[in-house]
Amino acid sequence: MRKPPPPHHPIHLRPNDRIVFLGDSITEQQLYTNYTEAYLVSRYPELNLTFFNAGWGGDTAAGGVKRLERDVLFCKPTLVTICFGMNDGLYRKLTDTIRTEFAASMREMVFRLRSAGVRVVLLTPGFADENVDNNLRAVKYNRVTLRALADEVLELAKRESIPAFDLHALMTDVDRRARMAKSGIKLTAEGIHPTPGGHLVMAFGLLQALGVAPHSHEVELDYRTATVTASKGIVAKVVRNERDVRISVRMPTLPFFVEEAARAVLPFVPFEEMYNNLRVRVTGSTSKACSLRTMGLAHLTGLTKKRLAAGINVLSLSGVATPVSMPDSTKVFNRTNEKTQVYYKLWRVIALDTPSSIDAPYYDRAGHALAVRTSEHIDRVRAKVIAAAARDVNIILADGSLQPGELDNGDFITSWSLAGPFPNPVDADHLGGEAAFSASPPKLDKRWLRRSIDTSNLTDCLTGIFGVREFCTCYAVTTLESPIDQSCELLVGSDDGVAVWLNGELLESRLQVPRGLTPDSDRMPARLRKGNNVLLLKISQYNGGWGFCARFGGLLRSVKIQN
Repeated sequence: MRKPPPPHHPIHLRPNDRIVFLGDSITEQQLYTNYTEAYLVSRYPELNLTFFNAGWGGDTAAGGVKRLERDVLFCKPTLVTICFGMNDGLYRKLTDTIRTEFAASMREMVFRLRSAGVRVVLLTPGFADENVDNNLRAVKYNRVTLRALADEVLELAKRESIPAFDLHALMTDVDRRARMAKSGIKLTAEGIHPTPGGHLVMAFGLLQALGVAPHSHEVELDYRTATVTASKGIVAKVVRNERDVRISVRMPTLPFFVEEAARAVLPFVPFEEMYNNLRVRVTGSTSKACSLRTMGLAHLTGLTKKRLAAGINVLSLSGVATPVSMPDSTKVFNRTNEKTQVYYKLWRVIALDTPSSIDAPYYDRAGHALAVRTSEHIDRVRAKVIAAAARDVNIILADGSLQPGELDNGDFITSWSLAGPFPNPVDADHLGGEAAFSASPPKLDKRWLRRSIDTSNLTDCLTGIFGVREFCTCYAVTTLESPIDQSCELLVGSDDGVAVWLNGELLESRLQVPRGLTPDSDRMPARLRKGNNVLLLKISQYNGGWGFCARFGGLLRSVKIQN
């Protein structure tokens, strides 16, 4: 049997590459670098890439030359990305000296790295917001100084045949279009250091510089016949129910997690369109308006036949990219952040002992070697997380829309009646018979508060209602109407412990468990009867965060909240 062709890899990346991000405080922020790293290891796990961040606040290209051996070559890189220039302009009017010294230092860095057999990718300096700083505006720092230094980088890249990307032009254009749209988006926090959105624009530029090809997949559904076709590498299955069609899509790689702080800039940079795209097209719908639901959180209603036929990128929908709906992608993102911080502390705080000074008088090579080995180990652990990660995207298409209060698979139950807090012990019964209380729809007295749970802050949703509490419990009850008898799965998460009753039956009791909230950490088989069903939860609190969440999976028909 012939082996399948290898996947298309970025032009400038090779298997087992060791990549160092070199730059100033913008690189040290660990944002555009972490976005890039998390994306590359998620999409190309077979390349076995290793990363190190060598950003240093206040540094210049001359400083990069000075610490090249200690902070970069020590890591035995095969590829180094370089991003300097913001500080090289000295925040003053451009002079020939500023320009020539910057160009000379960039040439020296490139020469020394290539002499050591290291490949180089160049980024121009980024964007300085002259609108928020009078000095930047007075000296035309973005329009003149950074543009001139960016041109020096591009000229060097052309002369030496080195891949490069003009971040300055991209970020300036994104800022212009965002202002024209009156979006309120800021690419920098104070004129110099990018916001998370600004860093996402930088990550897009770096992926371009590395030669990363677009990553787009399509699934086309004929709603009438419930048949599906998918682009190469996608496995799609369809199940038709009485009122909807459900598609389960197995992605070839893990979808990328774009954190909420960076998402506002997405309309102005084609990051997800090019690099994180699962487009679903639907034909054959007989309804004037369909609804589309995915991952249990995103819900679009009123979709016309024209909109469905044009296709919807389900990975870009509001509510999709959350730690709850993309737990494995979030793990990879968080592991990348944690690894970078661990390396920073071992390298800068332990190995150098003077984290604020480039000219550190103390340097412990053994400590730096420990930082490198630790980072490599975390990379290997992260690779195992990626290998075991779920790559499924579940989509529900229905003629019409769910009615208010109606819940389907994956929808969090947000409408509850709450009572408490009650003092410990956690196993004390404050309802005069908890099982009996949940056996039929209860009559609630004044102790019970009807509340809607905020799914954007599940970890502290009870703190928001009851205030900061320690060593106590509370109850949450809701009544759900099912149109049929149906077996399903109940998914619960809690901070701290929880006990669960459904229609008078105790399904779970883990009250004496101090823990943080992980959605769906407690999974239990459940059976809903036709008509009303009572779900009762008891949540314990030790200290710190206090919250809970619950939802159903495997429903044959949606249920309706009766509270």
